[in-house]
Amino acid sequence: MAEPNDNAIKVSPAWGSLPAEQFLIRNWDPVSSLAPDEQRRTLIRAFLAMENVPAEWCQKANNGSISRVPTESEVQSILAPWRPLSLRKVAAHIWQDRPEGLIILRTHYGNDDEAAAKFEEWLDREMGNCGFSDEEDNWWRILDDRERFNLPDDQWHRALDVLPELVGYSGRTRLPNAEELATTRSMADLFRSSHPDLIDENYYSSLSQENVLDDLVLYEAQRRWLAIANRDSFESEDENKVDSFRLLMLDGHGNIVKESDIWPEEIPMLLNTPDRGQFRDSRWWVFGAKARLY
Repeated sequence: MAEPNDNAIKVSPAWGSLPAEQFLIRNWDPVSSLAPDEQRRTLIRAFLAMENVPAEWCQKANNGSISRVPTESEVQSILAPWRPLSLRKVAAHIWQDRPEGLIILRTHYGNDDEAAAKFEEWLDREMGNCGFSDEEDNWWRILDDRERFNLPDDQWHRALDVLPELVGYSGRTRLPNAEELATTRSMADLFRSSHPDLIDENYYSSLSQENVLDDLVLYEAQRRWLAIANRDSFESEDENKVDSFRLLMLDGHGNIVKESDIWPEEIPMLLNTPDRGQFRDSRWWVFGAKARLY
């Protein structure tokens, strides 16, 4: 837990600028029987369950105005202890600027020196600086924090408790609506007719009309790609196992739509795939395991 201090009130962006902060101060119960950390966790999960995040809760989407400015007491007792300012800066960038592409979350730390060296090797050598065009982006693209993200493989979702901004948008539904699906289907058909050389015709043609729509629903539902460097990435009893990350395609609520795996050296390929409109025909999507929820 981040410790509040006398300078906590002076930050950029200002306190209350982010929708998750608005949700916390609007729903905080000062006489709750829950411990503060537990109440924050409960409220953030309720925030992630919202179907639509009001645009006015985001300062950038609200013409620079903060919908409800938190009091100094609310900052010190509710917001400042929630997460460090460095992570809040990441949250603000992801939510307000909507950067595209993959985010890497490290959830296993093990032996500090050995694991750190292996992770750095993946980032620097095999992934060619993650395939990102600007190394300066790594401060928000690579989530590497032992104190907050050292999680069991099956509890990766707890990262959303301190970084719910990974999924969702201001003023938009967290899941695709009928209008978005119609637009996507039209664009998919246009792309298919214009670039037949880039489309796996066998895959597309093998789908019934109903399944094509189902595939579009799934594709539109996924809002964030998250590559997780977990325990299985670092440790394996199989000497022949290829290094890989768990690749999750998340919806606007943070639920898994599909999942696959990705080798570190494949990440530049994944980042370039959407530019060519081929992600729906990539192995990560076509052969990805559909989550039970979907």
